[in-house]
Amino acid sequence: MFFHQRTVPGLAIFSYMVGDENTGRCAVIDPVRDIKEYIQIAEKQQLTITDIFETHVHADFVSGALELKTALSGEPTIHCSAMGGDEWTPTYCDDPIQDGDEISLGSIRLRAIHTPGHTPEHIMWELFDSTRSNEIPWLIFTGDFLFVGAVGRPDLLGTEAMKELSQDLYHTLFETIRSLPDYVEIYPAHGSGSLCGKAIGARDSSTIGYERKFNPFMQQLEQEAWISKLMNGMPKYPPYFPRMKQINVKGPTILGNKFDDLNSLSITESIKLIEEEKAVLLDARNQHDLALLHIDKSINIPYGNNMSTWAGWFIDDNRPIILTTDDKSQYPDICKQLIRIGLDNISGYLEGGVSSWEDANSPTTQFKTWSVEKLNNLLTEDNPPILIDVRTMGEWESGHIPGALHIPMDTLTEKISSVNKGEKLALICRTGYRASVAASIAQRLGYKNVVNIDGGMVSWHQKKLPLEI
Repeated sequence: MFFHQRTVPGLAIFSYMVGDENTGRCAVIDPVRDIKEYIQIAEKQQLTITDIFETHVHADFVSGALELKTALSGEPTIHCSAMGGDEWTPTYCDDPIQDGDEISLGSIRLRAIHTPGHTPEHIMWELFDSTRSNEIPWLIFTGDFLFVGAVGRPDLLGTEAMKELSQDLYHTLFETIRSLPDYVEIYPAHGSGSLCGKAIGARDSSTIGYERKFNPFMQQLEQEAWISKLMNGMPKYPPYFPRMKQINVKGPTILGNKFDDLNSLSITESIKLIEEEKAVLLDARNQHDLALLHIDKSINIPYGNNMSTWAGWFIDDNRPIILTTDDKSQYPDICKQLIRIGLDNISGYLEGGVSSWEDANSPTTQFKTWSVEKLNNLLTEDNPPILIDVRTMGEWESGHIPGALHIPMDTLTEKISSVNKGEKLALICRTGYRASVAASIAQRLGYKNVVNIDGGMVSWHQKKLPLEI
């Protein structure tokens, strides 16, 4: 059996390829939208992608099923659960799946198990390899139902739906999968960092037995107590999640080679887009370059694995996007990260970057960067800056600077309004990355006197400066 696990950092997505070398057939499970890697791997292995399997309607990324099928001339069959009714059966589904349905690739076959809880239609796919055993599954693709050290959250469809879904999740965990052998391997759709669950473990696979023993949410309590434990401290999810659900049901736009050659936009073209179509200028440079000079009202999300995550929080999908960075080689990957969450309206990149914008005497701005030592000194003076810690609750509770105001990134646009716009704001996170994003958001909201703390709490700890828990 051929097996491949593809990892998408940042969004912490796992998708899979399995193939039967004898028949030459290959299947892709839960593909992401940038699909060229699947095709290249199949070709390298001399396999043909004949089937595409979905575990559920995803909320955190655009499914690549339709894109992959289209790129392969419509040949693969897309298998999706039909157990959530028409509302949750994708329009592009070729094979509506019911509980217990099986699809054979040769010596490999996959069987659906209905596992509602994260979503109504959710299924797992058991994989059997007849060269090993016809009766006992070797492994299971658990989707967003069961993670390493966690389970899928039941609250993505709203408060009312959560009541039923959390009960479904409880029943699925403690009744539906009770008969699965402990030694069966599990391969989830997400790893650590995903917001589809709470505190997902860092390993990329596990076994049913290990999770039964050590996963805190596979320890059975009375139902209401278990639900309360699950939802306590559940992180907020980004505003793009509900939109992603609808895209993945209706079917996303086929992109093909649209972003293989990104448009170059002049200053004049960019200004026109910003003024007439309210385009967003996304500055992907690092926080240090951004602090020195950036375009007024731009959003800074430094290039890296977490671009998708923060773009999903702060970029309106209805507005065109203009990109800028100092390294043109980054643009293809930036586009990949944006299209994974349905931000397809990318008009192009600013020719000449920020320096050309400055040369044209168009509005620019900056913010200061302070060392942790300078911040510590200023906090003891009269009229100190307002220190805003944008880390998560867990990070905050592990230790924070005395007197800091805690406004996590996921609540920034809502809660920063409690601070007067005339105040001097010092923003801090773990390393300075998130604080740079937060600084650009604060400036867009009208805060003029904004500072990023260089090195963040890592540097504060290293200097052994005051902390409180």
